[in-house]
This record gives sequence, C-alpha cells and structure tokens, in this order.
Amino acid sequence: MTVILNVIAFILVFMFIVVVHELGHFIFARIFGVTVKEFAIGFGPYIYRKRGRKTDFRINVFPLGGYVRLKGEDHEEAEEPDALYGVSAWKRFFIVLAGPLFSIAAGYLLFMLIIGTWGYRPIVIDDVLPGSPAQRSGIQAGDVVLKVNDRYVFDNVDMTNIIRKGRPIELEVLRERGSIKVSVTPEMTDEQYYIYFEDVQGEIGGRVFTINNVEFSSYIKSWKREYVSVSSELGELKAVLSSVSVVPKRYAIGIYYGQFSNVVAKDVGPFKKGDAITMIAGMEIDSSVDLIDALTALSLNPGELYVSLTGSNVDKIVFPLPSQFEVKVRSGSLKVSSKERSFTIGKEELRKLLSTPGIFERVAPVLKPSGVEFLRLSIERTNRLALYIWRTLPGIFVGRNVKEVTGPVGMVQVIGQAVQVGLETILTIVAIITINLGIFNLLPLPALDGGRIVFALLEMVARRKINRDVENLIHTLGFFLLLGLLVFITFVDVTRLMGR
Repeated sequence: MTVILNVIAFILVFMFIVVVHELGHFIFARIFGVTVKEFAIGFGPYIYRKRGRKTDFRINVFPLGGYVRLKGEDHEEAEEPDALYGVSAWKRFFIVLAGPLFSIAAGYLLFMLIIGTWGYRPIVIDDVLPGSPAQRSGIQAGDVVLKVNDRYVFDNVDMTNIIRKGRPIELEVLRERGSIKVSVTPEMTDEQYYIYFEDVQGEIGGRVFTINNVEFSSYIKSWKREYVSVSSELGELKAVLSSVSVVPKRYAIGIYYGQFSNVVAKDVGPFKKGDAITMIAGMEIDSSVDLIDALTALSLNPGELYVSLTGSNVDKIVFPLPSQFEVKVRSGSLKVSSKERSFTIGKEELRKLLSTPGIFERVAPVLKPSGVEFLRLSIERTNRLALYIWRTLPGIFVGRNVKEVTGPVGMVQVIGQAVQVGLETILTIVAIITINLGIFNLLPLPALDGGRIVFALLEMVARRKINRDVENLIHTLGFFLLLGLLVFITFVDVTRLMGR
C-alpha cells in the first residue's frame, strides 16, 4: 500500500511540474501566433481529451512527462506564418526559453509560499570541539546561525562552503539573550578517515601506528579489502578491512551541525509524541550526533566495528548493538516534572523505527521574517539553490556528482518520504525538482530546450535559416544520448535502493 501511495504522489507531483513547464511554451506560442496542436500530460493513448478551438488538450495513459505539439515542429510540415519555424528566430527563442523560465519561476514562487506560510529553520550548532577555532571564538552549542558575513545561510552545505574558503568569517548567531556577532578564522584540518572492520579481534585506540607493518598514512592511501593487523597505542586489532571513506584536508572551525533533536515528533511503535530518547543500550542520547552514532551501531553486524580518525588518531569507535537491549525515554517537556520509563526492544525493530521519515523534531527554531526581509530571504534562498544546481548538474555528463542526482525510481522514494512528513516538505521537494527541471533544460544540449535555444541564437546571428534536416538529426542523436543517461541514472537509483 505504501508503494502505491508513493507512486500516486510521484505522479501527481510530476504532472504539476510538467504542466508548469509546458504552460510556458504554450503561452508564449500563443502570444507569438504559433498554433498549438496538442497540450498533453503523459504519453501514449489518451484517457481524457478535450478539443479546443485550436488545441487538443489530453491526459495520456503514461504520466511520465508531457509535451506541447506546435505546428511546424515536424520538419515535413510547411513553414507557414502560424508554424514554429514560420516565425522569426527571436520569437522561437522566447517560445523555447519560456518552458525552463516558467519552471524556475515556479520554484521561486513556491519558496515564497513555503517561507511565508511556515517560515524557515536556520542552522543550529549541535556541538563545539574542544580547542577548536569555534570554541576559542566563543561559539557555543545551541547557537542559532542567522547569517554568515551578513548573508543568510540556509543549510549546512551553504555554510560549509563559506568556511572552506579559509577566510575569516563573521557569524550572526541567536542566543537566549538575543543576537550577537562572533568572528572566527577557519584552520586547516588533517585528513579524516572513516573505516569499517569485519571479523574483529583485539582492540584499537589512541594513535594508530601501522597497518600490516606499513605506516598508517602510507597504507591508507592505497588500501584494499583484506585481512589486516592494526597496531595502535591501546593494542592490536586483527580484522578484515572492509571499507574506507576519506575526507581530505580542509578548512574548518570545529563544529557539528544540529539536524534533529532526540524528541519524538509523532507516535511510532512504543514511542509517543514528545518522548525524549535518553539512552539506547547504554549509549547516552542528547543530540543529533548521538543519534547518528546510535543508528550506525544499529547498522553494524556482530564482529563489525566503525572507527573514525583524524590523521592517525582515533576519534570515535562505534560497536554493534546486541539483538535485544534497553531503551530509556523521558516524557514531559521539563526534566524536573518529566517521567522516565524504559523498555526492551529488538535491534532491527528499533533501526526501522528510527529511520521513519519525520520521527524526530527538528532542533532548529522556526523563524518567520516579514515585509522586505521576507522577500529578500525567499529570493536569496532560491538563488542559492539554483546556483548550486547550475554548478552541479553539468558534472553528471562526465561522471561527477552522480550520487547527488536521482531519476524516476529515486524520486518515487523521495516524494513518498516527503508525503509522510507533511505538506511543507512536499512543496519543498516540488520546488527543488521544478528548479532542477528548468535549469537542466537550459543546458545547451541537443534535444533539450537549451539545444533548441542555441539553434535559434545561431539563426539570429547568421541571419539565415539553418538546415532543418541537420538540426533534427542532431536533436535525434541527443535524444538517444539523454535516454541512455536516464537508463544509467535509473540503474544508480536501483543500486542505491538495493544497497540499503
């Protein structure tokens, strides 16, 4: 039933996104006197049809897309005055450009609606590392970050990108007594390593000296999955080295971002709305960092180990949890008047419960700007997202950023999860997707709107018609290349789901 609801939600969202995009083409075609033969949602045979005076409106059986069919698009049709290739190149330019612009404009309007209705949630500092630049500058756990260098920041990636430039920054943070400004200078960190071990025997801790008698820093550069002997200050560990993730040297200020609290947001299993999870199998839970560690422990099988290191020094070790254990929760908003209870639960059951979308309350407060500040914030929020998408999307054609892109299969899951959280999240996902669609279509590639825009511009510059057969051949080849890309992204989506 959940899968069916996810698919229905995906279809409704996708139909809205397609209608907005195609409406841009439709309106500008009508403005410039080009006949629109069909305005269709979906492909294949129609399930609903309404004949207009000039346009045939259709809802087709396969709802994965849509189109407007303009007179003259078929290169065999005559270039009459009301045909796409019968009008001036500059008119064709705006007809093609209107689709992506309508998609992007819809994203701006949706973010205005979202921020105007629900406000926005700023960044919260979850923890500050001892001795870090953040601690020395007076930044505290619980600080709410409003601005960096007098600019709004909207997510962790946004703020991290500013920090990694390495230049001194000024944070405007909100505390109980009001907002204050704090200056901090990022410092270069050592590499960080996140290592999974299997079939573990022995122990590890402190500084790691060698792996298989090779200096740690040398071995880890060319590691491979194999049985290893790890020598460290606290002892020797023998295990199968399963995987290594590396975060290179970078500028940082020594903070953890707060994502969600330990307070349950809705009734799920043995948890009631308002319950604060305080302990899981002896692990104290007080922040999102603690919850992430608990989820990591829940994902580990017996005999496995998760170790994080900065340089060659061990920062954290996460052990697998037993099959059954005790969980403690506190009910009530105030510690002095709250009641504590505990219960025993299975490892797999708790892992599924804690992975439920929207199970935890967000740690960030809701802020609702008004007037000019609301308008400025909404535009800045959308500008930042659009710029990030514009910089990221081209990378998929050369193998970069593939993990950040999702296709229809992944979108079904993402939209399904958004439905479980609420309308604000649904609209946010819709805004992100429609901006993605608009920007993707602006890329100057054959078969995309961007490719057709290029041909219109070439015709405007050359002041003569471009051979229609050549243009159609290029667009056809581009279509098959894009189809191949879609198949590849779908494969990545399925592989990602299978790996969960």
